[in-house]
Amino acid sequence: MRLAVKRMNNFNYLYEAEINVLGSIMLDKNHMEDCVLSPESFSPDWHHGKLFEVLQYAYKKFSDQPDPFYLPLLAQHWGKKLDKIGGMIKFVEIQKSVPTASGMFNHYQQVVNDEYVQREMRAAAERVAIGEATLQDVKARMEELEDIQSRTSVKDGPMNLSELLERHTSIIIKRSQHPGGVTGRKSCSTEYNTMSKGHQDGDFTVVGARPSVGKSAYLCNEAYASSEDGSTSLVVSGEDGAFNMLERMIGSVGRVKVSHMKSGQMTESDWERYSKAADLIGERKIFIDDSPSPTIEHIWRTVRRMIKLYPKMTLYIDYLQHLRSEKDFSSEREMYKYISYQLKQIARTFMIPVICLAAVGRSVDQRQDKRPMMSDIRDCGNIESDADVVIFLYRDDYYNADSNRKGLIDLIVAKGRNIGTGTITMVFDKPFQAFLNITEEIKQKRRDKGLSA
Repeated sequence: MRLAVKRMNNFNYLYEAEINVLGSIMLDKNHMEDCVLSPESFSPDWHHGKLFEVLQYAYKKFSDQPDPFYLPLLAQHWGKKLDKIGGMIKFVEIQKSVPTASGMFNHYQQVVNDEYVQREMRAAAERVAIGEATLQDVKARMEELEDIQSRTSVKDGPMNLSELLERHTSIIIKRSQHPGGVTGRKSCSTEYNTMSKGHQDGDFTVVGARPSVGKSAYLCNEAYASSEDGSTSLVVSGEDGAFNMLERMIGSVGRVKVSHMKSGQMTESDWERYSKAADLIGERKIFIDDSPSPTIEHIWRTVRRMIKLYPKMTLYIDYLQHLRSEKDFSSEREMYKYISYQLKQIARTFMIPVICLAAVGRSVDQRQDKRPMMSDIRDCGNIESDADVVIFLYRDDYYNADSNRKGLIDLIVAKGRNIGTGTITMVFDKPFQAFLNITEEIKQKRRDKGLSA
């Protein structure tokens, strides 16, 4: 007899929805991939959040098994640890309570998700009423919950434009409240922020350059800048280790020479600046995954897990040619074609900006004009069509040590869906790995040295 029948006299739709979500996952493991919920999404009135946590762990640990939720397997691994949440009998009841061909999984997880958001909103309001939180705190929490609800909403198919029109006015009003008109995540370039209004949710941006031009330094400067508004920066670095990335960020934020950190020969002034930079970086939500040669499937799993905890997030990848896939392909070109498409899908699925570095081929070095062009990244899959924005980094002093443009770096926006194209010039202070906006003071100092401003 199903639980729904047993409890007909005391029917609770949320309870049934949670049971159906759990049972559907146990009957079809593929539902776990489509699940937008987290353990916190389930009501605290029952133990379903803990049960979901067990299923999540089993799905990951026993992924090589035909059925990762095979009850004897769960019993062998957890045994009496499950007694506090109903034991194996609970899993048996849940499994029997769901029709094998329900087809209602998305509906039920939407019910659970909506109730979670409403529950959290009520809790936030109650905290204000009893003086445990300020209105500012609650406003921030409400915005976060609205963000969670929009990102985890289960899509039901095409949407009528009349529905979009109802929401469009409020979106424009919300955009108008952003300082400086930057509606997306901030870039380290104020000029690029003006041009693009920031890195936008759902956009896939590729940043290409020759080796040692400053790609990784640019990414570190970007990851720090975008986290200024309290959002999260997730850096996946197959190119460099976490400590090297951290040192670049400390160098640019604190004006500490990276060479001094590398040698350990730090002056008292270096340590003071280091300490201030560490405090600033430590206050921000910046995460680094330095798994060597990460796969695109690993990135999907990481983002899927992180987005539930940090819904306002930007993904940075260093760099495209270090990525691999768990699938087999006939050529690297086919693999990169698949990877670039998947990066775009990550941006669209989770509605986050994705910024990926890419190495530009050495053929550019054979030309008289060595500024990279779109054709220089054709070996990197379908970037020309997949990317919303393509930026190339170019330094004249990379090729000519005596250049009067020494210390300048060009951000060549070669493709800009919705933002146009153009060239932005910044200062690349290499000893500190810092990208700096060009101020009047910097222009004057460069002129005094006989350099182009």
